[in-house]
Amino acid sequence: MVMVPGALLFLSSAAFAARVAIPAGEYTLGNPQHPDSPVRTARLSAFAIDTTEVSIAEFERFVKEGGYGEPELWSQAGRAWLKANPQGAGEAQRAAGRIATHPVVAVTWYEADAYCRWAGGSLPTEAQWEVAACGGDGRIYPWGADPQVNTEAMEGKPRKPVDSVGTSPVDQGLPGTAGPFGLVHASGNAWEWTSGWYHADGASLQGADPQGPAEGSWRTLRGDSFLNMLSYNTCAHREPARPERVAFTVGFRCAYPSP
Repeated sequence: MVMVPGALLFLSSAAFAARVAIPAGEYTLGNPQHPDSPVRTARLSAFAIDTTEVSIAEFERFVKEGGYGEPELWSQAGRAWLKANPQGAGEAQRAAGRIATHPVVAVTWYEADAYCRWAGGSLPTEAQWEVAACGGDGRIYPWGADPQVNTEAMEGKPRKPVDSVGTSPVDQGLPGTAGPFGLVHASGNAWEWTSGWYHADGASLQGADPQGPAEGSWRTLRGDSFLNMLSYNTCAHREPARPERVAFTVGFRCAYPSP
């Protein structure tokens, strides 16, 4: 685990990953380039967030303890999806041939949303995710401005087949790639679901605790995956995805009320 000056790192319980507290403040989000424009300011209340992506083991505990059978954890749209998909993609697909310490993948937005509620939190808003990942100080990547840092992006490497899920264990990021709050794999490993709807114009993602658009057809992914190029690794990059999407490149982490 990484202890960050000025931030509190704590364990919710032995069953869940470490979380880091993010202080209230005014933060800079976005960048001047389309589609991640405009640069904007958000004032966030204090919150906490998982330092790592949710692992296979953590998600399968949710399944085994009946998370798919607790309708109160699911949104209205999630309950409709669950009726047609009572076990999601299944344990084998979520593991995708990897050991239990790797990030769970092949989970829809609905499943990620329900898991985070079960864990006592929620999916992070886009603003929460970007501040926690990169510090909200205008940097390009979680680690700063240098694109030559030894990342897990696919820049200059042969593209792997999609059925070869090339993730790393959730707590094993490459040296020098963590952001200022110590989040592991905020860039690379797996895309991460956020709570918000995707609109190409990010202007609504500013002000006091912005939640983003009130409705839409696509949810927003952040953070890049093992399969993408370095240009996707930037702090401000936003990626649309249908909430029912099942992909070996997509996982998530959760946010929580301030401890």
